[in-house]
Amino acid sequence: MFKSRRSPLRWAFLALSVCAVLCFASAASAKPILMPTLSAEINHETAILDAHHAIQPPAPPCPENGMLPSPLSNCGLPELPATTLPYPGNMAYWGGHVQVKPREYLVYFGWGESGAFPASATCRAVHLREGSASGTLPCDPDGAGARMADWLYQLGGTQWAGTTTQYYQSASGGTQHISNPSDQLAGIWVDDTNPTSSKITYTDMANEAARAVKHFGVKDLANANFVIAQPANFSDPQALASGYCAFHDYTEPNVSGGIYNGIEPGISYTNMPYILDINSGGANVCGENAVNSGPSGKLDGISIVLGHEVEETVTDPGAEDILGSGTSTTNLGGWYDPLDANENGDKCAWVGEPLVGGLPNEPNVVPIPGSMHDIKGNHGTTFAVQSLWSNQAAAGAGFCAGAGTDLPG
Repeated sequence: MFKSRRSPLRWAFLALSVCAVLCFASAASAKPILMPTLSAEINHETAILDAHHAIQPPAPPCPENGMLPSPLSNCGLPELPATTLPYPGNMAYWGGHVQVKPREYLVYFGWGESGAFPASATCRAVHLREGSASGTLPCDPDGAGARMADWLYQLGGTQWAGTTTQYYQSASGGTQHISNPSDQLAGIWVDDTNPTSSKITYTDMANEAARAVKHFGVKDLANANFVIAQPANFSDPQALASGYCAFHDYTEPNVSGGIYNGIEPGISYTNMPYILDINSGGANVCGENAVNSGPSGKLDGISIVLGHEVEETVTDPGAEDILGSGTSTTNLGGWYDPLDANENGDKCAWVGEPLVGGLPNEPNVVPIPGSMHDIKGNHGTTFAVQSLWSNQAAAGAGFCAGAGTDLPG
């Protein structure tokens, strides 16, 4: 997701001050799934506001409709962070395309390169076969790589992914709704032919996505998402520093300071850092044990974070980009909140998560509506997921849905 970033902060902290709930902007497009922490926001709040006051006029894009009270409706101001409750208000259609027939291409970028994992890691080759997609990971010490492949293979056809089928794009002859095919994993590529010699950048990831387009021979970019999965030692260095877990973006030239100039336009890709190593205060902040306790919850964040970005790409592959200025603009974005530009994952990120520890994993404890939960993939494996925003839920008022914690009725 990301011209600006949203942080899943706790509702209890919102009374601290407006400043304490603002998060800082970053260079990437659309919004990322942010870490559930407050420290970065508090540490940077003064600098954020000072920088914003200097912006005349505010920087585009400005998808907000101005309904929020000043100064929160001012374009260019960092947006209110996510909380442990859903963000109310239905998403709107902005005219861009959606992925009518979503296809996921999983790229392991540099996993076999020397130094990709710590010397202490126990490396063994892992053979992946998910339907017609296959590959061999030279090293997957935590099982994160295999979990990503299995999740992308099994998410299609689930009720969870089915929440997106209500959304559509305008087309000649009417509208085209998103479909929910059972097998959405279209390919696996373990790529070490273009090794990463250091921490990768957004441009590196976009270039890798462009190479993947050629590797897989993809002709239908409109329905394709390229997941750029990184190993521990070559993972996105901005994730922990900037307070996010992952993001998705769109390779459009002359946006975000020109980071995609010279790269084939129209590619949707997901930046998937090695989130098991994104830790703060000795604890993982990107979903480990967010739903399940103990060893069974170690990889909860893999499906929560990756699923968030995949379904946001399906409903908003243009990543909220707005080209042009003034009255002459083109919206590449598909579906997101008209108030605060939240996509279907943002509006439900980390819902129900307590400030300390994971969700209560007791058989007689009913999670709050819309909270994270386990679902069954289309081949029976259990995955932790967050819910996704549904305009149709709550009798059309909208709510988070699909994770098995939907509102009654």
